[in-house]
Amino acid sequence: MRIDRFHKIVILIFCLALAGPELGIGLELIVLVDAFGIELLLISLTASLWSYWYFVKAKLEEFDSYFFTSPLRDILKCPALLAHAIPGSMGLFMFVLGLTVISI
Repeated sequence: MRIDRFHKIVILIFCLALAGPELGIGLELIVLVDAFGIELLLISLTASLWSYWYFVKAKLEEFDSYFFTSPLRDILKCPALLAHAIPGSMGLFMFVLGLTVISI
């Protein structure tokens, strides 16, 4: 007996009807497991690099102590220091935002 395209479509529709909503739930669970895997990978990468962050931050603050933050008393004396702290803060913000977008 020859199985043509029509028979394949009928068998596929029959299997989908037999599976019902469990098929959709199964696909959602597969996506959820993949998302957890991506989150786990990103957490492991950031955790391994977290110890280096303190070293890099210390070196940047040694080079320019106002790169990330400025003390409040200095900002009250000279509000322009707040604009000076923007490059470091915005760079860090964009890095964290990029990791967040990748992990979603």
